Amino acid sequence: MKRNPTILDVAEAAGVSIATVSRTLNGGKVSSSAKSAVEQAISALGYRPNQLARGLVTGKSEVVGVLIPDVAGPLYAQMARGIEDVLDTHGMSFMMVTGNRDPEVERVSIELLLNRRVDALILIGSGLQHEPLEQLLSGGPPVVLIEREGGTESFTTISLSNSEGAEQATRYLIVRGHRHIAHIAGIRRAGERRLQGYLRAMHAAELRPGPILQGDFTEQSGLALAEAILNNQQVTAVFSANDRMAVGLYRALNARQRHIPEHLSVIGFDDLPWGAYLNPPLTTLRQPARQMGQLAAQEALSALAGRVRPQRLTVSTELVERESVLDLTKGGDANSTST
Repeated sequence: MKRNPTILDVAEAAGVSIATVSRTLNGGKVSSSAKSAVEQAISALGYRPNQLARGLVTGKSEVVGVLIPDVAGPLYAQMARGIEDVLDTHGMSFMMVTGNRDPEVERVSIELLLNRRVDALILIGSGLQHEPLEQLLSGGPPVVLIEREGGTESFTTISLSNSEGAEQATRYLIVRGHRHIAHIAGIRRAGERRLQGYLRAMHAAELRPGPILQGDFTEQSGLALAEAILNNQQVTAVFSANDRMAVGLYRALNARQRHIPEHLSVIGFDDLPWGAYLNPPLTTLRQPARQMGQLAAQEALSALAGRVRPQRLTVSTELVERESVLDLTKGGDANSTST
């Protein structure tokens, strides 16, 4: 079996000392001729630096630890891609673990990252209580929280404007003549904030909210709750707290040969990629997940450079108009063809 080349092999091939090779690899001061000789030797030998050993010298792992709540959420992949966008440009990578929406599993996963000596942590949707989280991370690397369940003053947090986005979605329906607007609510803090936005828009328009049905952000819950909405002859529109529950509603309507938006207008939240390919394409609020990941990585790198203090950042949603909402002000009647 062919032996992997070592730093000693590189030094001999370049005709320099091991210390010179080490300084070149770690960005130290060396002459241009020595640097060129080392780089040529590395290329010729196919040498790969031992990152663990390099970390012992520099005190840096060049790795950011990332925690996600679960592997099923499609938005987390977009956030991870955003993190990767930024880290790649700085020659860094990330190590991802999951908390499985279980505080104890999350604690163990964070400890794993800390034991790997990651340079910074990005925790997405952390569910740990404030005090245990503070104790676990105290004195550790810089931390950035995305969509944190409960605020903390110790770490930079990046949140989505859930309430404002939900208010905008509901107002969009109201402006188009809808007066009986159902809401399929979500769980956790995001669901609560989106419910608040829906209620605020309904009250501002002096409309009676409801029916309000409690979902769990899955397609199955949207499907299960559809019957109650379809049996209410007054409802002309639904604001679903996320796109996945809207998909369940779509399926229920198709099964009963009811059409969107002629029988029922639907607006979602998140703008998952497949929403544009539904029939009809889903009007929704875009959650800029990739940009949130990029922002988190930028904040982590800034903290590593000592340039920022913990701060609260909010990212806005964007309305994406497609074809799932009927404009009743133009003479449409969502119940005119009901069966």
